[in-house]
Amino acid sequence: METPCESEFSRRYPVDKVQARSQVLNIKAKPEECEAVAKRFDLIELKSLSATLELDPKGKGSLLEVKGQLKADVTQSCILSAEPVTAKINEPFGILYSFESIRETTDEILIDIDAEDPPEMADPKGIDFGEAIVQQLAVMLDPYPKVPNSTWDGDSVDEAPDEEEMQEAAKTSPFSVLKNLQIKK
Repeated sequence: METPCESEFSRRYPVDKVQARSQVLNIKAKPEECEAVAKRFDLIELKSLSATLELDPKGKGSLLEVKGQLKADVTQSCILSAEPVTAKINEPFGILYSFESIRETTDEILIDIDAEDPPEMADPKGIDFGEAIVQQLAVMLDPYPKVPNSTWDGDSVDEAPDEEEMQEAAKTSPFSVLKNLQIKK
């Protein structure tokens, strides 16, 4: 029997509590939670993580619109030098939750990349706003952090070799022996 994976930063709120009325939640991670989230995303350090959430029930309680402002102080590794790169994140986000089950369909599903995201299904046990904040942080992290003024030395497996290197490789290639064995007509 599998046990459910609990988030490093969990703040679960009962569905009836969040459906009842508009409200504002201020959520802040404890130091040990920041450390666990940093480990999850392979960060050097996550000094702080917090969010202010505005909850607004819509559609006679069938939907919950969440507008948030995420703040984080992170340290990542530079992709070029592995030196620490610090960043302060202060970004808005929005999530729409649905309390009604999504209808199953066998019809073809068309995906429009410009369309709004469909609502997230709310867990009947409660919405974990901590995990939602962590997921938003993952999207907001710089995928290629670099130290200012860092340079690339040009050594890369993707770089094309020059002509001399190619000729030298052709001389020592195991296929160059096969070329000499070809029957000439």
